[in-house]
Amino acid sequence: MRQLLAGILLLIGSAASFAAETDTNGSGGVPGLSHSLTVELQNFLRQRNIDVDQLSAGEMVSVMVDWYRLTPVKKVQGDVAGDALVYRYGGWSEGCATAFKLSLLRRVTVRDASGADDERLAGITMMFEPSAQAELMPFSAVASDANSIGVFVTAVESSPAFQLLAGATPMGVMVESGGVR
Repeated sequence: MRQLLAGILLLIGSAASFAAETDTNGSGGVPGLSHSLTVELQNFLRQRNIDVDQLSAGEMVSVMVDWYRLTPVKKVQGDVAGDALVYRYGGWSEGCATAFKLSLLRRVTVRDASGADDERLAGITMMFEPSAQAELMPFSAVASDANSIGVFVTAVESSPAFQLLAGATPMGVMVESGGVR
């Protein structure tokens, strides 16, 4: 049952990510940027032989911080106007599927030739059984440069959700281009 729920959540998350990436509303987004960020993360994980399904919350933080520090953004059209790590958690519901999502994402802002900014995300999300985390309010923290990483990691590790879930086994883990919405 647990694997079935994780599979359903993964499909729903993938569909939402696909919809966000296709940018059919004509907002001038950078086509494929989230996809290329996700591919860069998957390549980083593959090079280091990391299986995201085996990560703990602490290991997820270490992996994402390493990716942010060691891998500059590639394959973008336009100027990179921002590169940050975003930690988010909160309850999530889509139809009859629910979970408590803990995400660490890389947010890249690209400025195109007209001066318009487009933000895209890629990272790792862990999904946990939601009832035990029902009292936790949604939370978000951002590290906008390499100098703030130490303070950021301290904020992540001292957050109520991280402390509660650091040793817990998630229902599912995925590499994605979205996170808690």
